[in-house]
Amino acid sequence: MRPEQATAWYRRMSAVYAAGAWTLLGSLFLFGRKKVSPPDGEIEEKNVSTKEITEHPKGFYVETIVTYREDFVPVTERILNYLKSWTGGPGSES
Repeated sequence: MRPEQATAWYRRMSAVYAAGAWTLLGSLFLFGRKKVSPPDGEIEEKNVSTKEITEHPKGFYVETIVTYREDFVPVTERILNYLKSWTGGPGSES
């Protein structure tokens, strides 16, 4: 590689690195700011029914609630359908 090419490459990579660093700092600044809470009258409360627990569960207990949209397709199934479309297998019928 000639010195002129190396210098041009170095400048381009420095510009890419600088853009990435400033983007990172800017996103940290924007997401790091405290979110302004709405005035007291505008707080929306969700009506969530709760069950009263008469006994505490024994041992380690975790409850996971998963809510799907009506036409939701998991990412793994999308990937498998995409691969099947390339390999000739029966992919999704869309």
